[in-house]
Amino acid sequence: MRKIYLITLLLASVFMYSQTKPQSKINWTAMNNNEGATFYQVQENFNSYWKDKTPERGKGYKPFKRWEDYMTPRVYPSGNMNLPSSTYNNYVKWQKANKDQRVAGVTSNWTELGPVGSPDGPSPYTRTGAGRLNFVRFDPINSNTMYVGAPDGGLWKSTNSGASWTTNTDFLAVIGCSDLAIAPNGTTMYLATGDIEGNRNSLGILKSTDGGTTWNPTSLVFDPAVYPEKLSKLLMDPNNPLKMVVASSYGAYYTTDGWATYSSSVFSGSTPDLKDMEFKPGTLNANTVYASGTSFYKSTDFGANWTEITNGLPTSGVSRIALAVTADDDAYVYALYGKSSDESYMGTYRSTDDGTTFTTMSTTPNLLAYTVDGSDAGGQAFFDLAIVASPTDKENITIGGVNHWRSFDGGVTWENTSVWDSGEIHADVHEIVYQPASSTTMYSCNDGGLFVSYDNGDQWTDISNNLTIGQVVKLGLSAYTATGIVAGEQDNGTVLNESTGWYNINGGDGGECFIDPDDDNYIYVQYVHGAYGRSADGGATITPIVTGLPSGIDFYSPFKMHPTNTYTLFAGGTPTLYTSVNYGDNWSALGTATGTDGIKEFVVAPSDPTVIYTVQIDAISKSTNSGASFTNVTAGLPTSAAFSSVTVSTTDANKVWVTYSGYDSANKVYKSVDGGSNWTNISAGLPNVPMNTIVYRTNGIADEVYLGADIGVFIANNTVTSWQSYMTSLPNVAVRDLEIFYPTGKLRAGTYGRGIWESDLNNQTLGLESNTANNNTVFISMDENENLQIKSSVQDINKVVIFDILGKKVFEKEKIDAKVFNNKSIVRSQRVLFVKTTLSNGAVITNKILF
Repeated sequence: MRKIYLITLLLASVFMYSQTKPQSKINWTAMNNNEGATFYQVQENFNSYWKDKTPERGKGYKPFKRWEDYMTPRVYPSGNMNLPSSTYNNYVKWQKANKDQRVAGVTSNWTELGPVGSPDGPSPYTRTGAGRLNFVRFDPINSNTMYVGAPDGGLWKSTNSGASWTTNTDFLAVIGCSDLAIAPNGTTMYLATGDIEGNRNSLGILKSTDGGTTWNPTSLVFDPAVYPEKLSKLLMDPNNPLKMVVASSYGAYYTTDGWATYSSSVFSGSTPDLKDMEFKPGTLNANTVYASGTSFYKSTDFGANWTEITNGLPTSGVSRIALAVTADDDAYVYALYGKSSDESYMGTYRSTDDGTTFTTMSTTPNLLAYTVDGSDAGGQAFFDLAIVASPTDKENITIGGVNHWRSFDGGVTWENTSVWDSGEIHADVHEIVYQPASSTTMYSCNDGGLFVSYDNGDQWTDISNNLTIGQVVKLGLSAYTATGIVAGEQDNGTVLNESTGWYNINGGDGGECFIDPDDDNYIYVQYVHGAYGRSADGGATITPIVTGLPSGIDFYSPFKMHPTNTYTLFAGGTPTLYTSVNYGDNWSALGTATGTDGIKEFVVAPSDPTVIYTVQIDAISKSTNSGASFTNVTAGLPTSAAFSSVTVSTTDANKVWVTYSGYDSANKVYKSVDGGSNWTNISAGLPNVPMNTIVYRTNGIADEVYLGADIGVFIANNTVTSWQSYMTSLPNVAVRDLEIFYPTGKLRAGTYGRGIWESDLNNQTLGLESNTANNNTVFISMDENENLQIKSSVQDINKVVIFDILGKKVFEKEKIDAKVFNNKSIVRSQRVLFVKTTLSNGAVITNKILF
């Protein structure tokens, strides 16, 4: 982990920004790549486009709504879309600032639970998907050794053609990776960071000289919060591994010394947002490079200078272009175009003269469509667009969008070789490549993982195997079965862990889910926009339970069971809370919360279920009549960032904690002990990253709570004044949900990119590292009468609070105002106590003693 500190130092001092781009028209499909626009402007553009339209699959609606759900709480209220790119830097700054603490954090023991690879079923799917991949690259010495890059799951390696996978780059999970270039020696490699099709800007290019075991920054380094740049294709000269060129959202960069130094490319006209790049095939042709974004470019001096080529090509209305070349004829270049109007297929264009002129090969059918025959309109060119040409047959090309299509006549006629819902291969293709030295074995990287075809695309096999890259949104646990876990995943539905392994029980995008605490056979799931479902047979079948629910429910919405009556359910996602008293068969409206937009989260107090707290982006509301009506309890809480989560004590409905998303460094968690009448800021010790989820531990020491953030897990209780990290062996990944399995004392985390993890619950003492002064300033001993004596060497003692090992407060006294305090009420009995001493200068000292 020490290697990554170097990146932050470089971010602060190295990068000199030299390129500018003119403000372009706002386009919702570009999402956070709309330079100069706010999130709310992009959101408005999306809403305008879809007004009076019915959302359909494969038309870009869902990718945007996922992005919208992610961005909304993180950029509130400014709409600044660069803010999420500060997450990693803010975390490393916090890590660096806290490295000298006497205790760096509370030791946990996180281990991976899965889902491992692609879960089985349901019919017609044999396997449903592991998670999204951006690329696959091959070792130049042995092509059976391959690497894949996940946008939220890091870099993975296989040495047996995908039969099994390993990763040692879990710090990359929060960074993302968009491409990898490997030198001929197989050990020196360069990684382009970020995610071209997601919300993650690049940190630049990292270098490894030991086969990916350790990574260091190169000279091409960005501060993603200041310079919101994305890297896409990274190419290495086949004759000289020190020469490379990389496509960027701000043109291109090239190097002749392995990124010890670099130069910015010069383009005719404005600097383009590039998405793809290819060398002219052949070892003598590397000076000729082709690149594309919404236009086609050619360089004949290894990327130093670029000329836009328009002969035979569309010059307007273009969303994105993907490129392919073939070793069968090095003069051939294929360009796959998507339309900006509806993200559908614009056409396939081919050059036979090194990219100088092009000919239209076809403009129909709609190869980016959702249907098997390409007869429907629209597509997702901005999100999934790929093309590859056979290295031995220049007329054989395969493209990927929602499905895979193949042509044997250079793109004039086409056949669909993989229908997304056939169960053979996952939808949404991000890259297709041939294995080196093969004209029949090809790989597809898509939203489900990595698939291989050994017959030029006729049949596909999932080789994601033990890739653990699931983007978990929510999870639920059985109350009594250790293996009973249900999880909602982006792209890959809802998965259930049984004694025999993981199984998919509901398709599409999974959301909130839970298991009836009385009966594991009853499982509740969610598809988007409030499409709730119930299984009464352990996930074998799902029955929709939506009668009485309104339209317009948020993309992801909270959905929970009453803590004591399993037939009663609650659902948010609109400003009004809804309830069902018959297991979801019928729903009716309760009261309306007091804030703006839908209810993002809520909690029903187990000790008094008439008390319900709701979270909206700008308000915390409370009901004391089972949700019939709500009052606003936001007074005393800052609204400089969006509220994100809430939890409540299981024994006291007045003890409540709320969390913040966003990037207000001073406000992350607040607590109330009087039901929201008054609030206390308990954010000390946390990094300036969004906080996503919080869970209260029943029978924990002193109101112990666990907090999941965009990086990491943290722990606190009443005995400490500062949060402590609780992430030993946990990847640097966003934690979207936390749940506790009490029978075996496990804390489980749903992560966005690395699946589900678990750790033992804390069994250590908190507080020793929370001192804001040197322990040597407070001495604890016995006086001559064997009474507990507390002495301060410098400041007066203002307050003393003493807790027992269970967190119970056994003594408290304020306004002592003396340097020596003798406590006669604590009887010596050889028990562990925690003495928290507040000094007159505000310093707090916590001592663990045996007395």
